[in-house]
Amino acid sequence: MNRSLRLAVPALTLALAATTAGTIAHAQPETTVHIGQSTGSRTSVPRVARDWIAGWNSPNPDRLARLFTTDATYTDNAVGVVWHGRTGVADWKRRTDQFIPGVQLRLVNAFRDGDDVAIQAVYSGQITGAPRPFSVPATAILKLRHSLIATDTDYYNLAAVLAQSGLPADWTPPGS
Repeated sequence: MNRSLRLAVPALTLALAATTAGTIAHAQPETTVHIGQSTGSRTSVPRVARDWIAGWNSPNPDRLARLFTTDATYTDNAVGVVWHGRTGVADWKRRTDQFIPGVQLRLVNAFRDGDDVAIQAVYSGQITGAPRPFSVPATAILKLRHSLIATDTDYYNLAAVLAQSGLPADWTPPGS
């Protein structure tokens, strides 16, 4: 991982999840892009970030899965699960859609530096059976290989998801 991403990842994680400590340095201006910020004649959000958000917002799990390498690793740190390959990614998307019908991610910010991509989003929905919806900041750190996602590591505050949803802190989905 190059120096600018290694320094920017703690900044994003701290701002979004308030869980990262350490020294924060600013990223190079050409690698940080805010939605709506013009760089030249167009907004420069990494295509993979837009496609990743669209894949999560699609009812078709394969739309997300096809963005990944066949041997990809997808880690959701909040719930402590790791999925492997496109089939695993599609299965994770299906499970998420079952427990959180209409789950949505809204892109807030993203940047790419070589094969490293950082995505800042708002993750929202309503867990099946929960009395209230949730909306929390989330961060995804992607590592690309040949323009496909080889690793995806997601960070968000599960305690905030459960609290906003009106569920107890030790709640687990039925059948898990």
